[in-house]
Amino acid sequence: MKILNAIHAQSIGGVDQVFRNYTEILTTNGHEVALLISKNGNEKYDAQKVFKLKNFNQIFDCFYLFAILLRFRPDVIICHSNRLMKWMRILKFFSSVKSVAVNHGISFKNSLHCDYVISINQQIADLVSAAGFDKTKSLVLPNAIKVDQEYQKKVLKNPPKIGIYGRLEPRKGFDILMKAGEILAKNGRDFRFKIGGFEVPGSYGWPVVKDSAKNHEIFEKCEFVGTVLDKKIFFEDVDIFCVPSREEPFGLVILEGFLFSTLVISSDSDGGKFLIEHEKNGLLFANGDPVDLAKKIENILDNSGIYPTLTNQAYLRLEKEFSFDFLSREMKKILKKISQ
Repeated sequence: MKILNAIHAQSIGGVDQVFRNYTEILTTNGHEVALLISKNGNEKYDAQKVFKLKNFNQIFDCFYLFAILLRFRPDVIICHSNRLMKWMRILKFFSSVKSVAVNHGISFKNSLHCDYVISINQQIADLVSAAGFDKTKSLVLPNAIKVDQEYQKKVLKNPPKIGIYGRLEPRKGFDILMKAGEILAKNGRDFRFKIGGFEVPGSYGWPVVKDSAKNHEIFEKCEFVGTVLDKKIFFEDVDIFCVPSREEPFGLVILEGFLFSTLVISSDSDGGKFLIEHEKNGLLFANGDPVDLAKKIENILDNSGIYPTLTNQAYLRLEKEFSFDFLSREMKKILKKISQ
């Protein structure tokens, strides 16, 4: 099958990683895969055919995409961004290519313009169906990552190091972790924060995060590492990984914590509750509650003997349910359904 895997705004976040994962899986499964990206992206992709939108004018780019479809003649185009999904509303009248939208979050409206919709969890899929979309064409495919690390038993450092990374924006909850850090310090706990992240347009940047650390009087306990390019090095230095997101539809970073044998404490967001069974393969705290987050961190520090049990169970679940083997099997089923 000829497949055009398409994204518009590339970044180093979860959507781009899923885009890369799809590319690798589809290529490994023997499909002829071409990529569609924006010319403004600096990232490099491993693919034989890469088409770049000019990113000059939406109308022009829409017609340019139509020209690409005529040139490459894919059987399927997989759309990872809202702009591409919107264009399919027009292009479906001029091309026979079957379009597939991937809903990475709860903003699903534009995905309804495509022939098929893949949602990363059942809740989003239910919203798509409730909006009147054909249930037989609304599919669920959780995210996955490559399991290329063996489980490694960790011993908590003294003082323990607590990590976080992600987009620097309010919904990721960096401020919640800072407040929890202040509570830990007032309770006489010694710890270190390792804070990674990347700025996004229209949101706050590093000065806000650093000011929050100062306001909560834990700045001297914080290491600000900027963009995390090598996840392995980051996690090897971290004992506990926190995901205090106010909103997290899935949580690819949680799987990365599982992969690198690191205990994950997440808010009970949709993604957190889906991936973590409390006190079985990680810990959950009440969304938006720094007091509860601090309590969960203290629970681990006071009961470090359960650490290897939790991280081992997390790794085993990752292998079974969220590996590339799983993604490959499910993708085959989806493409078979589409081709029929």
